[in-house]
Amino acid sequence: MTAYKTIKGFTVQSLATDPLGEGASNGVWSSGGELNTARSNNSGLGSQTAAIVVGGSATPDAVELYNGTSWSEIAEINTGRLYMASGGTSTAGITFGGVPNIANTEIWNGTSWTEVNDLNTGRSGLGGCGTTTSGLAFGGISITGKTEIYNGTSWSEVNDLNTARIDLSGSGTSSSSALAFGGGTPPASNTTETWDGTNWTEVNNLNTARTEGGAGGGSATATLMIGGGSAVTEAWDGTNWTTVASMAKARSNNATAGLGNTANLSIGAGASPAGATEEFTAGAITDTIQNEGQVYYNTTSNTLKLTKLVYGTGAWSSGGNLNTGRRQGSSAGTQLAALTIGGTVGTSANASNEGYNGSAWTELANINTVRKESGRSGVGTQTAALFIGGETPLSALNESWDGSSWTEIADINTARGKQGASGLQTAALIYGGTPNTANTESWNGTSWTEVNNLNQIKADGMGLGSNTASLYVGGENQPGSGLAASNEFYNGTSWTELADINTARYGGGSSGTSTLGLVFAGTPPVRALTESWNGSAWTEVADMATARSAIFSSPAGTSNLALASGGTSDSTATEEWNVPSSVSNVTVDVD
Repeated sequence: MTAYKTIKGFTVQSLATDPLGEGASNGVWSSGGELNTARSNNSGLGSQTAAIVVGGSATPDAVELYNGTSWSEIAEINTGRLYMASGGTSTAGITFGGVPNIANTEIWNGTSWTEVNDLNTGRSGLGGCGTTTSGLAFGGISITGKTEIYNGTSWSEVNDLNTARIDLSGSGTSSSSALAFGGGTPPASNTTETWDGTNWTEVNNLNTARTEGGAGGGSATATLMIGGGSAVTEAWDGTNWTTVASMAKARSNNATAGLGNTANLSIGAGASPAGATEEFTAGAITDTIQNEGQVYYNTTSNTLKLTKLVYGTGAWSSGGNLNTGRRQGSSAGTQLAALTIGGTVGTSANASNEGYNGSAWTELANINTVRKESGRSGVGTQTAALFIGGETPLSALNESWDGSSWTEIADINTARGKQGASGLQTAALIYGGTPNTANTESWNGTSWTEVNNLNQIKADGMGLGSNTASLYVGGENQPGSGLAASNEFYNGTSWTELADINTARYGGGSSGTSTLGLVFAGTPPVRALTESWNGSAWTEVADMATARSAIFSSPAGTSNLALASGGTSDSTATEEWNVPSSVSNVTVDVD
């Protein structure tokens, strides 16, 4: 029986063993839907609930789509193949290489496959990852370390793997961050290497050497090694491989799909039944005492321990495409429930309004008055938002969204465009903008009130937070005095200057609060840069796959879960920012 002691105000439970944490270490495999066509030597892409399997030994041109329950046949690839590599999502995917040592590359748009520029070196048994605009190919026949980057148009050769090999696995969300592991030289290998956009570096090896296995989707910092002639699964946390739950049956030449190392698929195999799908799902916390910050005493090891939430390295991955590519509009909501409102298509203002459900965009009711340049930052949620101000002509209009339609309500006091904004439909703040204003207004759900101005006149910066705790980051200094790196904080009464962002810019996106925030993209030049705010300083983190500005974002999101869509060149592309986390037990240094 466990016992509780009170030590300096903390209730400490005595346990003989550490409780299991959530995540891959406590994950399990279960049966999923059966493929329509059993196969091996195939390739997979997408997530556990929206996956695609391409080609394979039975029908090299066949493609199937998984909805989380069952598989359905969809449009075939143009060039049938096996032993190829793939990346991306179920609506924006890429596949390349394959037997017989082909260089062919094809792009999937959610409806059909299109052949694009070939690899420089045709090969099979290669590893690969990335997106339709930022792909990576490495290794393959004939025992090569050759690495190539795809930029959305063409492949270019870059630095080789340190260890040449075939039939290896790969994970990564872009061409700038990847993981290569396992494979053959020809003996099975446990070698693991990380790619930083320029070079490969050898890191901690797999626990079990294997070849012809599958990477469970994911990123360079969170993925699974599945199969490779074994039922054993290993999970990568960015530093080490850990053996986790085994599949029902040992498999090789299996396809895989998934996000991170907590929700993954094993698809088909060179073993019977070759049409089987297995689903890996991370475990939840299994002991009710295991909460973040819980202190307990391990009586076996005689150590005082703490249950801690540990965050991994964030990365961008592809999401569903907008129906209408555009820029210079406003946003609302979170990564899983967002709005893109208004904007510009070509040279014309656009009234479009689309909603995102975490995987796909749906067209919703248009705004009443067409406007653009309404600021990168928006106000509210997917079902309760505001669309404020804008240009062409300069506007003071304010429209309210109830989840189904827009209604014009009280105007702002000062007409403006390119303003910053933050807060909720019933409690919002707007600040700065064109023409050349530092004016700040507060909204109480009924009317706007002018409050204390910004310290600096600027427009087109990134806003985040609430009406009483807001940041206005970067932007264009006004009038005509260049880029701003400044960061101002509003405390409900006045603005105070805080630490600047590392790279001055305007036209970027934002997500989070005044103490835990994220800003990304922007110009000039058009950037993919992402910076994270911890309440006192900005840190550069992983870049987006595609540089762009004038984007839509998820202002009500978090610094760990963000969304970027649209932007430069009327893009339809969406990217999702995710920072993996897990609960772990750490020893407290009593000294």
